[in-house]
Amino acid sequence: MNFKQALVQLGNLKHYLIASALVFFASMLMGAYDPGRFQFMIDFGIEAIKKIAQDAVEQPNAQLSLFWTIFLNNARAALLVIVSGAFFGIYPLFLLVMNGILLGYVSANVAQQDSLFSAVKGILPHGILELPAIIVACALGLRFGILAAKWLISFASPTRNKLVSDQFKIYFRTVVPLSILIVVTLLIAALIESTITFSLVQG
Repeated sequence: MNFKQALVQLGNLKHYLIASALVFFASMLMGAYDPGRFQFMIDFGIEAIKKIAQDAVEQPNAQLSLFWTIFLNNARAALLVIVSGAFFGIYPLFLLVMNGILLGYVSANVAQQDSLFSAVKGILPHGILELPAIIVACALGLRFGILAAKWLISFASPTRNKLVSDQFKIYFRTVVPLSILIVVTLLIAALIESTITFSLVQG
């Protein structure tokens, strides 16, 4: 398992990383400036967040419970988005849009009701690690989806099929170490969110 090679292979994901980041930030703007159009998605996301917070508060050690709940939810989502990307990248795009709209709405709402600083301190400490990790996971999922589509099309050409098969081999050698790095990053982000961000928001 070559982590150095995996990081080098991130260069092959450049276009997918850019596409994922653009979709995410465009969705944030939509959630911030036109939330009414996506109210059903926002309501669903907020209810999920409330349930996570409520379950954590009911535990003897709320912060420890919050840490594990956040980490496990994010890690599962990241790994699922990579694997499900095989279905032509539909779920990675959905996750980017859903999370972008929700984050944009919540950030704009907090900034309007309190201050921009309150919105930033509630996102930045853990978001600086969590958001890139999720974007990389979605980029891997999108790459998987494109390779799956190319593989289906390539059956008409043996030469093309071999080329796509070679690309798959490189992808699978890369995806395992990158997935581990994503999970470790989300672990650190969850630790920050359940301690530093938690304290800042409570204060």
